[in-house]
Amino acid sequence: MNKTIVALSTARGRSAIAVVRMSGDDAIEIAKKFFKPFPSKPNYLKVGTLATPQFDENAMCVYFAAPHSYTGENTVEFHCHGGSAVCQAVIEQCIANGAVPAQNGEFSKRAFINGKQNLTNAEGIIEMIDAETASAAKAGANLLENKLGKKIVAMQDVLLDLVSSCEATLDYPEEDLELPTVNAVEKQLSALSNELSALISTATLGKVAKYGINVAIVGKPNVGKSSLLNALLGTDRAIVSDIQGTTRDTLTESVNYRDIKFNFVDTAGIRDTTDVVEIEGVKRAQKAADSADVVLHVTDDPSDRSVYPTIRPQVRIYNKCDLYDSSPCCVDSLIVSAKSGDVEIIKSTLYEMFSAGDIENSDLLITNERHLSCLKLAKQQLDEAQANCKTATLDIVTSSLRQAWETLGEITGTSAREDIIDRIYSKFCLGK
Repeated sequence: MNKTIVALSTARGRSAIAVVRMSGDDAIEIAKKFFKPFPSKPNYLKVGTLATPQFDENAMCVYFAAPHSYTGENTVEFHCHGGSAVCQAVIEQCIANGAVPAQNGEFSKRAFINGKQNLTNAEGIIEMIDAETASAAKAGANLLENKLGKKIVAMQDVLLDLVSSCEATLDYPEEDLELPTVNAVEKQLSALSNELSALISTATLGKVAKYGINVAIVGKPNVGKSSLLNALLGTDRAIVSDIQGTTRDTLTESVNYRDIKFNFVDTAGIRDTTDVVEIEGVKRAQKAADSADVVLHVTDDPSDRSVYPTIRPQVRIYNKCDLYDSSPCCVDSLIVSAKSGDVEIIKSTLYEMFSAGDIENSDLLITNERHLSCLKLAKQQLDEAQANCKTATLDIVTSSLRQAWETLGEITGTSAREDIIDRIYSKFCLGK
């Protein structure tokens, strides 16, 4: 018998409405003890009185009967007035009548255990909660809708058929079983490997969708880096001064642009100096540039053709163009004026550079490092199996296939051996 758990499901703090959720075998019976009149049927909100030792709360209650609930268990939700005191009183009343406090993520964990969701669904929920842009929310919604899970299960089915046939041959050599040819197996493995490659290739765009683009603003002192940051943000965030060395540390701020996020990092002016603090600032500037997705190399000299020493992609920014006698002509450079705020071209250029517009048309993006790691490992295992088809024994090929199946199953949380055995038994009768 599962313990009945209870927790606040909405954010803590002052609000119009808060939701307290209970889930478990006794959830309905516990709720009936202090909420009256209790709903006569599931899935319908009922207005009533929730009695606590301190006060009576005018609230609403709804219950969901197992297995037709989020967790797959009997679940009750109280919709009460928001505020810490009211919510705490409701939770304490539940506990006093037999419930226990839920642990972090325990409702979703029970949903997984009860087969109401897989691991990708759960991770989709987390990504939607954490999403700061529409593109990040869309990526999370695709996980929640099980789009990745369905692809993984389909690939596992193909592998399961191959493993079942190979293991049947190894275990029952006396049976006259029809086996796929080496060419047929290689063709299937090649198709699966290509499908994995296609998924893996979306990770770059997935990173942009989820985390945004990290942009380091670097250059010599007094070329207008901090002014450029302020212009890009549309607010006076960084201190601007004619005194060299004003910026001593990195300053990171984010701004949303066309449903993605730019994470701009203002840095100290890079120059030779004997100032200990400024030396550390230069080091941090270089570190920011080396870890960024792209570098904005800012200069105010129209004759400057220098390139910042980094392996990261970079765009030269000619700032203070309002002071130029003639505009510089240089490929892969942008001419702007941070003082006038005319910097929109920088955002649009970065947006196009990272093909961020493709996010809107993408049906599925890999945004999770765990998923990406599993996909890469599974592809490696499939490629090994394909290479072994003509040179290794059947048991070695089968081992690689089984490993790939299990690796893919780590994404959704499925188990291995029982399903493989069931698939073998479904191939032929072992009744003799």
